[in-house]
Amino acid sequence: MASGARRHLLSSKLTATSSSTASSPPLPRSLLDALSAAKESARVGTLRAADAHGLFDELLRQPTGVPERAINGFLAALAHAPLCAAYGRDGPALAVALFNRMSRVAQQLPTACTYSILINCCGRAHLPDLALAFFGRLPGRAWASISSHAIAFSRKKSLWAIDLLRTMAKKGGVSAPNVVSYNTVIDGLFKEGKIAEACGLFHEMVQQGTRPCVVTYNSIVHALCKARAMDKAEVFFRQMVDKGVQPNIVTYANIIHGYSSLGHWKAAVRVLNLMVDDGIVPNHHIFNILINAFAIHGMMDDAMLMFQEMKLQEVKPDVVTYGTLVAAFCRMGRLDDAMDIFSNMTDQGVPPNEAAYYCLIQSFCSHGGLVKVKELVSEMIKKGFHLDVVFFSSVINNLCKEGKVREAQLLFDFVTGMGLRPNVNMFGSLMDGYCLIGKMKEALSLLDSMLSAGLEPNAVVYGALINGYCKIGWIDDGLNLFREMSLKGVKPTTIEYCIIIDGLFQAGRPIAAKKMFDEMVESEIPVDIETYSAVLNGLFRNNCFDEAITLFKKLRSTNLKVDIVTLNTVICGMFKARKIEEAKRLFASIPTYKLVPSIVTYRIMISNFINEGLDEEADNIFSAMEKCGCAPDSILLNKATRLLLEKGEIIRAANYLAKIDEKGFSHEAATIEMLISIFSQKGAWEEHIKFFPAKLQFLVGASQA
Repeated sequence: MASGARRHLLSSKLTATSSSTASSPPLPRSLLDALSAAKESARVGTLRAADAHGLFDELLRQPTGVPERAINGFLAALAHAPLCAAYGRDGPALAVALFNRMSRVAQQLPTACTYSILINCCGRAHLPDLALAFFGRLPGRAWASISSHAIAFSRKKSLWAIDLLRTMAKKGGVSAPNVVSYNTVIDGLFKEGKIAEACGLFHEMVQQGTRPCVVTYNSIVHALCKARAMDKAEVFFRQMVDKGVQPNIVTYANIIHGYSSLGHWKAAVRVLNLMVDDGIVPNHHIFNILINAFAIHGMMDDAMLMFQEMKLQEVKPDVVTYGTLVAAFCRMGRLDDAMDIFSNMTDQGVPPNEAAYYCLIQSFCSHGGLVKVKELVSEMIKKGFHLDVVFFSSVINNLCKEGKVREAQLLFDFVTGMGLRPNVNMFGSLMDGYCLIGKMKEALSLLDSMLSAGLEPNAVVYGALINGYCKIGWIDDGLNLFREMSLKGVKPTTIEYCIIIDGLFQAGRPIAAKKMFDEMVESEIPVDIETYSAVLNGLFRNNCFDEAITLFKKLRSTNLKVDIVTLNTVICGMFKARKIEEAKRLFASIPTYKLVPSIVTYRIMISNFINEGLDEEADNIFSAMEKCGCAPDSILLNKATRLLLEKGEIIRAANYLAKIDEKGFSHEAATIEMLISIFSQKGAWEEHIKFFPAKLQFLVGASQA
């Protein structure tokens, strides 16, 4: 057969429709069945690339046309096929390859439907250049029929989408992009955070003669408000009004939200009034924006005024409105007000959601209102809500961290009694609470209950128990449990290694601790700054000064960011090692680490300077501390006072006592006891009592009487 005749025959195969092939012999049934089976295999990801190519070879050999619908269905199945090693590539790429094989011998172009599928494939296969090439082969009317779909698909690939728009603009006529096409790409650019590019495309759109609509302006105003560029948002707002584009409630909502988020209340209310003057009635969304902004900033009087105004305007508060107010009052500890809003919510026929219940439950737990918690939980169950194990695990964890382990246990017992099945995290949180207060018996009892429930401990549970053993000095039990982890198939993490290393150092076993640290490094467990800090602290505590300094130098050569806690540890250790000058140099170098001294840093420096008799340097540090905005706390002032009293420096101690009074701090019991002890002894110190604050003079005098 001549090559020209063969090309003509193949082109008819590619473009034939079911109607055009009615007079031709149909495809053999076996081939149609094979095509259908291949389509199904493609959908489930089991079609092999070789089988697909073989099937197309067979189709191309047929004297009759292949129905376009069948080919398109097969290509579409490949376009959405899951990634599979059987293809040798992904499905969309295979679809493009098969099409290219056919198109090389075809004279007529496929229809818009086929091209739409292929462009979809290019997007999924990350072949934007090929997609643009397909667009270049489309006739004008086909462009108009599929361009919007393609732009919508490609909006997350901004460069491709912009190129596509510009190609469409060059073609002109029916192919020229319309306002919907521009809106799609502008919105996509904003969602990718490309504000400058989006604004640039907006101006390009105007230059091309496409008139922006309210959707265009809303997209721009929303993005600028979100970026807190309110001045630019106002420029576009005025521009849309000047151009005769009527702002809608979405436009106003965006600007009001932008100003409210920044705390610019006057501007937000100005825009609200402008909206009303424009004949747009505020809806619940507008009021919710303002109420939420007031609530976040703790301005509950203003929030409640807006809530009342909402009702006066006959706008019914919804679950978001009530939930916002309930959450805000709970954050402020105003539980009576929160319950009033909650009751009003139910009275007005607005069913509370889980978020409202959980907000109240968490707040009542924190404030000791377990009776109310039980009422709320029971009410939730009656209303068909399912108790969320993740939420209650979090509440129990927070209670334990606050030292309210008894309350946590009562809540645990109550919710499990109500049918909630605790998970490993809930058990672990309560165990950790008991471990933190040294009640290992109760923690181990919970472990037994957890195992009985068919739950296996994870690394967090092991870490809590190991930490508990270390805190009460049962380091060998902690070590046994640490080794048990690995035997049970639970790999220790950085946290568990840090706990056991710190425990060994505290138990006075530095050699074992160092071996454990080496094991951690050899096991390629990530060593974080907290671990380094624990090891440094342990080495200094156990008088391994040279090793500590060497490790600190090694730490500085790593990529880890040194924090102020670690520097405090090393400075304190240097003082202990009598390396006073090194400690002073390290303190002076803190800014080079892009850090600032903390209150703990100043405590270390001032306490050690007083101990070393470096009075002038202690005073200088104290003055520098106040000048840089780090106010001394009660701990520092009381400790400095006691150290000076111990050294017999009564007048200097009196200066620190005066600072305690100035700042409204309390005198610690240890400070009072030391004062009474000193002045109860008749002698030289009695004349110095006049330098003390009046109430201390009275207290000391009363003790002497």
